[in-house]
Amino acid sequence: MCNTKNPWPALEAVPGLAAVEAEWRAKFGDGYESAKSFLRPNGKLASSHPCTVQHGCGCEHDVVIHDPEDIVAVCRCGRGCETFPLKRSEIVVYELDRAALDAAIVETFKLIKESDSRTDLHGTTRIGVYSPYAGFRFPVYLTIQLEPADLGGVVDALTGRVDTPFMLLVPSRDLCTAQAEKLLANRKSVFIPLSENVGFAGNRKLRLLRPLEDILSPFRTANLPSPKDNGGVVFFPTPPDATWGDVSIKLKDRHTVSVRVKSVTGVFHYAQMGMANKKNSEPTKQWELLEAFADEHGVLDWSSNKADRRNQKRREILATNLRDFFRIEGDPFRLTDDGKGWQALFLISPDE
Repeated sequence: MCNTKNPWPALEAVPGLAAVEAEWRAKFGDGYESAKSFLRPNGKLASSHPCTVQHGCGCEHDVVIHDPEDIVAVCRCGRGCETFPLKRSEIVVYELDRAALDAAIVETFKLIKESDSRTDLHGTTRIGVYSPYAGFRFPVYLTIQLEPADLGGVVDALTGRVDTPFMLLVPSRDLCTAQAEKLLANRKSVFIPLSENVGFAGNRKLRLLRPLEDILSPFRTANLPSPKDNGGVVFFPTPPDATWGDVSIKLKDRHTVSVRVKSVTGVFHYAQMGMANKKNSEPTKQWELLEAFADEHGVLDWSSNKADRRNQKRREILATNLRDFFRIEGDPFRLTDDGKGWQALFLISPDE
């Protein structure tokens, strides 16, 4: 039975996600007023209508249109339930506006919106991408089904074709079987029942029922590295939309730097940035080159006393080191305008 205090399970109880207002009101219960903004008329008139007779049959009645001003609902089950009149507005079919709902979920979960959310799976859209840090992108799907077997089929299909962990949003936990949850867990993916985590706020808006960090915690734990040291190399939580122009590196001493990328800061040792020699743990030539760029405030050419023909290869490896640490795409260096040196695309300077 539909929970009258929570509209989400109603989406798993209306075939085709299209019905007259009376049926939506009955299914949404107390949540109708806050959820109805996600419904829109689809241009059709219903051929049936729920029984609204007090102590009536409770079955669907056939809609009979004698003329625009004479519309009645006739009992079809033969229990003698009386015929009742209807207005034309009462047989207008309203459908769930999936695009509006998808957009509201994207906003609520702080996802990156997809330009094309369609899939070939019934009732399923790829609504966005969860990107907590640069270099980490996980697809997020919303599926609305009527039966456990249908939901199981969607899980089978997604786990078979999606090669990265993903989140699968569903209206409620009612259709989620243990087998489907196990399939998702084996792929480090999760169900997120919206009924337990998200409420309707009216005006095509949703609201979180608990902190987003708590909702996503199981998925993050399974798929994100710890920001702490891991074998000497640190995971830097670079914001997902950061570019090299957002990076600032300041040399503190010959072994450590202070780093800022937008609002994220930290102080790191050369080994934590992956620039320790594996043989003796001393700084690599790439770290020494990074120091040279700091001393020269980001521009290194033949006028510097640190100039060396071997810097070309060292710079390539340093670029790889920095991409691995920050996970920002593209070369962090460019040729100077005269083509005789290299300029960092990030801010870098000595401690002053």
